[in-house]
Amino acid sequence: MEPNEFLPAESLIPHRRGMRLIEWVKNPTPDALQAEAVVTERWPLQADGMVSSLIGMELVAQTVSALSTWRRGKGAGPKIGLVVGIKEAEFLRPRVPVGTRLTIQIHKLYQIGDYAVVQGEVRSDSALICKIILQVMEPEAELLEASKAGGR
Repeated sequence: MEPNEFLPAESLIPHRRGMRLIEWVKNPTPDALQAEAVVTERWPLQADGMVSSLIGMELVAQTVSALSTWRRGKGAGPKIGLVVGIKEAEFLRPRVPVGTRLTIQIHKLYQIGDYAVVQGEVRSDSALICKIILQVMEPEAELLEASKAGGR
């Protein structure tokens, strides 16, 4: 992927239908990625033509998922990941109007095994919407299956 080349996000994230919020990604590096989205009336937390800025947490999480898939290389599919904590969150705007184009920028601060801490920002053309630091995990499939079976 060339710098500033846009790649559809759908192949990089497991989210579908009303929960697939990011549309495009660009500028990947091993520790950072930029995504873009346009707020629509079908988004969660939408009411009266506005979406709560709390949606920024999901936008950052989906961008983290896209980076994880991109890092695994061509042909890799998205894996299930978990947001396990919110270290910090600052919301500078309470709501975002439908139709607003958003840019999501993430940067991995550090990683230990399948646990990582990622900083993200969500911006419109005119304003910073939110800044978030998420704790995420991408456990191996066997761990997820074991938890479904009650840890056996």
